[in-house]
Amino acid sequence: MQLIMFKTLFEDHKYLICAGLSTFSLIFTTTAIISISKSIREVSTNLIPIAEWADTQNECITKTFRIDGKNTQGIPSKVWSCNGGGD
Repeated sequence: MQLIMFKTLFEDHKYLICAGLSTFSLIFTTTAIISISKSIREVSTNLIPIAEWADTQNECITKTFRIDGKNTQGIPSKVWSCNGGGD
C-alpha cells in the first residue's frame, strides 16, 4: 500500500524532484569549487617568497663560473657558491 502511494507520489512529482536534486547538486558543487579556489589562492600566495628565492637562485647558478659563456663548474659547485659557500 505504501509502495503504491510512494510510486504515485513520485510519478506525479518526478520533474519537481529531479529539479530539486539538480539544484541541490549545483549549489553543493559551487560551494565546493569556491572553497577549493580559496585554498588554492592561499597556497599560491604563500609560495610567492619561495618562487622569488628560486628565481634568484636560478639566476645566480646561470651566471656563476662562466667564462666566455662556457660552464666551468658543475651544478653542485654552483649551488654551493650561490648559497653562501666559499669565499
